[in-house]
Amino acid sequence: MARVQIFAWSADRSQADSEYSRVLELHRDHRSTLGHLPYAAFEEARSRGRLIVGSVDGTVQGYVLYSTPRQQTLKLVHVCVGEAARGTGLAKGMVDAAITANPDRALITAHCRSDYEIDGFWHSLDMAPTGERPGRAAKGSVLTIWTRKIGQFDLLESALYESSRPIAVLDSNVVIDLYVSDQMDRPDREESKGLAADWLVDVVDLAVSPEVSFEVNHLEPASERQRVQRNLSGLVALRRQDGMRSLASDILRRMPTELTARDRSLRSDAKHLADAVLAGADYFVTRDETFLAATASWSREEYAIDVLRPVDLLRTFIPPSAPTEFRSGQLESVGLRWEEVTASSSGLEEVFVEVHKGEKGKQFRKRLHAVLARPASARIDLLVDERGRKRALLSAEVRGVVLSVAVIRVARGSLGGTIAFQLTRYLRALALERGATAVEVVDDVVDEVLRAALVADGFEGAPLAVKLGRHPRAAQTESLETPGAVADYERKNWPQIVLDKAVPVRVVPIQPRYARELLGFNDTLIQLRERPALGLAREFVYFAAPKMRHWDIPTRVLWYVTKDPRARETSAVRAVVAHSRVLDAEVLDVQDAAEKYRSLGVLHRGEIQGHAIDGKVLVLRFEDTQVLDQPVGKRSFDALLRKHGTTTSLLTTRTGAPGLFDDLIRTQPGWEAR
Repeated sequence: MARVQIFAWSADRSQADSEYSRVLELHRDHRSTLGHLPYAAFEEARSRGRLIVGSVDGTVQGYVLYSTPRQQTLKLVHVCVGEAARGTGLAKGMVDAAITANPDRALITAHCRSDYEIDGFWHSLDMAPTGERPGRAAKGSVLTIWTRKIGQFDLLESALYESSRPIAVLDSNVVIDLYVSDQMDRPDREESKGLAADWLVDVVDLAVSPEVSFEVNHLEPASERQRVQRNLSGLVALRRQDGMRSLASDILRRMPTELTARDRSLRSDAKHLADAVLAGADYFVTRDETFLAATASWSREEYAIDVLRPVDLLRTFIPPSAPTEFRSGQLESVGLRWEEVTASSSGLEEVFVEVHKGEKGKQFRKRLHAVLARPASARIDLLVDERGRKRALLSAEVRGVVLSVAVIRVARGSLGGTIAFQLTRYLRALALERGATAVEVVDDVVDEVLRAALVADGFEGAPLAVKLGRHPRAAQTESLETPGAVADYERKNWPQIVLDKAVPVRVVPIQPRYARELLGFNDTLIQLRERPALGLAREFVYFAAPKMRHWDIPTRVLWYVTKDPRARETSAVRAVVAHSRVLDAEVLDVQDAAEKYRSLGVLHRGEIQGHAIDGKVLVLRFEDTQVLDQPVGKRSFDALLRKHGTTTSLLTTRTGAPGLFDDLIRTQPGWEAR
C-alpha cells in the first residue's frame, strides 16, 4: 500500500527547497489545465502558509495552493495531482488539510473551465456546481463555480436542523420542475409545482442534497441551468457527511438488481437518499418511478424515511383544519369576484387545463360545452381578482338533492392552495343555499392539491362526495367524548354544531370595527359590505391583551361586539353576533406575532402593539366562524350568563360553562327544540 503524507509547506522542513521545486515542476507539467500562475503567486502562498503538499512514498506528487480573498471564503486556486498518484485520495486529503488549517472559513470554492470535463473530480471532493462565469480563454470559455460549505452551520442550516418541523429532501427532477421556465417541456411538472403551495412552508422544511447541484449542472440549455442554479439558493443544501458513500452503497445493494442493471441513474439517487438519511430527513420527494419502485418496500423500515411523490407529500400535510398559512387577508386584498362564462376560450385553457393529468385542450372544451349546452339549469362561473387574473373555475348545478360539480379548477400560483381550501367550504355553503343535501364532484381531473383539500374537508369515495345536514343526528354524535373529537366532527360536517358536550367556552369582547373584518359582521349603522365571493374566510387570528393566558384547545368562542372607541353611545352594539372555534392560543412578542401571522388577521403592527402588555400580545387563531341568524343582545345574554354562573361584566375575556354556548345556540331559528 502506498504511503501518503500530507503537510503544509514550511521553510523549516529539512527538504523544503526540493519539495518546493517539485511543486513548481508539477505546475509546469500541468499548466495546460491549471492555467498560468505567476511565480510571485507561489512565493506569496508559501510565505503565508497557503501551500499544502502531498507526497506518495516520499515523492511529492501533488499540491493545493489556496487563497482567502474574503472573510469567510477559502478559494482553491490550484489542485494538482501527478498522474502516478491519481486514485490514491491525495487530492481529497490535501483539500481537507486546507480546510482544517482554516477553521473560521464557511465556504470553499474553486473555478474550473467546463470544457476540461473533470466534473467528476470536483464531485469526488464533495463540491457542487453552483454557478458560472465567463473565462479568459482567447476563444471564449465558461468557468464553472464549484462550492462546498464548511465550518459551522450558517443561519439557514441552523434553522433547518433545529426546527421541530419534519424535513423533506427534494430530488433533482422535482427541483428542476419547480424552477425551469414554462418554455421547457417537462411532462407532469405540475405535480411538483404543488410544493410551492403557500401553506406548505409552515408545516414542513424543504431541503436538497448536494447531489442536486451536480445533476443540475448538466441541464441544457445554459439559460435554464443558470435559472435553476439561481433559485437553488432559496433551498437549504444538506451538508455531505463522511458516511455518505458507504451508506449509498448499502442503499444500492437493497435495490432489486434488475432495476440497478437497467437504470444507472439509481447510483446517483442512492447518494441523494444517503444524504437525506444522514441529515435525519423524514421524506425524500421524487417523481422518478424507478427509484420509487426500487425503495418502496424497505426505505421506511430500514432508514425511517419515506420515499414518495410530491402529491403524496402534499396529502400527508394537508391537515384536518385550515393550514396556518391560509392567507385569508389575501382573499380580501385581491378583490375576488365571480363572473359568468358564456363561451370557451383559449385563455381558460391556458390556466385550467390539467395537462399533468393527461387532459387535452379538446377534452377541456368538450367539458365546458356540455355545461354551456344546458343554460336553463347549469352555468360556469370564473373567479377573478381585481386585476382580471383567473383564479378558479366552477360549474355546479342541483340535480335532485345533490349539488353536482361538473367543473372545479384552481389556477396555479401562490394563492392557489388558499383558494382551493376555501373553495371546498364554499361548495357546502352553496349546496345548502340551494336546498341540496349532498355535494358530488364529478370532474375527474381534479388537481391533486384541490383533491387533498376536498378529502380534508370530509369528501370521500369515487367520485368525491359529502353528505350535508344543518343539524347532526344523535346517532352520529353520541360517541364523541372529547372536545377534539367534537371539533373534528364539526369541521368535516360544517355547518353542523354538536351540543351538550363538555367543550370549553370563552366569551371574547370585540369592537365593531374588528368584528366587521374578522367575523363578517354587518350592523345597520354602516354600509353593508359586499358578500365575499368565496364566503367568510375559514381561518383568521385575533390579537388581544394577554390577560387570560391559559386556553384549552379547542375552545368555542362567543364573539360579543361592544363599542368602537370614541364612538357615540348610540352606536354601541353590545350583542353576541358570531361563534368560532379556537385552534391555538399563544402569547408572543409583538414583533414575533406580526411576523408569524402576517397572512392572517386585519391589524398592522402598530395596532397589535396597542393591545400589548409589556411587549406581549395574546394571539387567538380561530376557524369556522358562523354569524348568528339572530344576534343575542345584552339583556338576553346577561340572563344566560347569570344562569350559568358567569359575571355579566364583559370588558375582558370570560370563561363560560359549556351549557352557556348550548343555550345561546338554542335561541336561534331552527334550534329551539334541539
